[in-house]
Amino acid sequence: MRAATNWKPPAICLLVGLALITVPDPIASSIRSHVIDMARPGQQAVAELVDRLEGWHPLEGTARVADNHRQDLEAARLEIRRLRIANARLVERAVAGRTDSSQPPLITTDLVPARVLGHETIAAWQAGRILDRGRGLPVDSLVVEPGHATLDLGVDSGLARGQPAYAGRRVAGRISRVGRWTSTLQPLTDTRFRGLARLARRGRDRPVFSARGMLEGCGDGFCRLTLVPATEVVARYDLVYTDGRDQPGGWPMLYGTVVRAELPDGAPHWEIRIRPAINLDELQNVEILTRTLNPQRSNSPGVLAQ
Repeated sequence: MRAATNWKPPAICLLVGLALITVPDPIASSIRSHVIDMARPGQQAVAELVDRLEGWHPLEGTARVADNHRQDLEAARLEIRRLRIANARLVERAVAGRTDSSQPPLITTDLVPARVLGHETIAAWQAGRILDRGRGLPVDSLVVEPGHATLDLGVDSGLARGQPAYAGRRVAGRISRVGRWTSTLQPLTDTRFRGLARLARRGRDRPVFSARGMLEGCGDGFCRLTLVPATEVVARYDLVYTDGRDQPGGWPMLYGTVVRAELPDGAPHWEIRIRPAINLDELQNVEILTRTLNPQRSNSPGVLAQ
């Protein structure tokens, strides 16, 4: 059985449309504006609903929460790794500390500061114009050596011949002669001065070391670096440091800077000229590297019996 069709609503809408066509334009415009005003709230509600549906992403919040948890997890892993590394370093330091405490070094080193006596002071001493306040400091107790600076320390301060002397991190020379009250300093530019050396280039944080050689004084205010093989790379402004184990704190000290490097045809070694890092004529203070037996080792029981 077919359902009956309701023809009344379409017929009413058709009649209303024909009536609007036949009525004058001012009346039709007024009717249209009233109809639009009545329909506007519904249109706004529908538009707001559409905007909400477009902006609603049910999985976005879940993904954002998952990303935050992933970042927290990664940060926790990095922190655990950092703590493990720090703990390993602390363990190494503790082990090293126990080793050092159980086995102290046999030889201990120290830097003894000394002052360079001026020429006027030396001349006054030699002329007997230095007041000794009755302490009996004869003129012959002053150690003087031509071309060598005189220091105001001697045997009583633990100085001995051959001890290296520094001015900060720069090499000044070594002790040449020692008296009771004074001693003389052989400069690194002296023709009899010899020292193990190593070339280096300036790095970002520390020198980058390369070839080894022997530093020798030239006697004219400069030094030369010998025995550097021709196969090595040497350039002007390279640095020259001390080499070997007998250094304060194990840190290389600076001899000077390369001012000329030549490689003659067929020569097995470079010819390298060095400018000292210090001005010996203006030297006022030095530090002498001294070495003594560690009393913790030398006075330990059973050392003499062995």
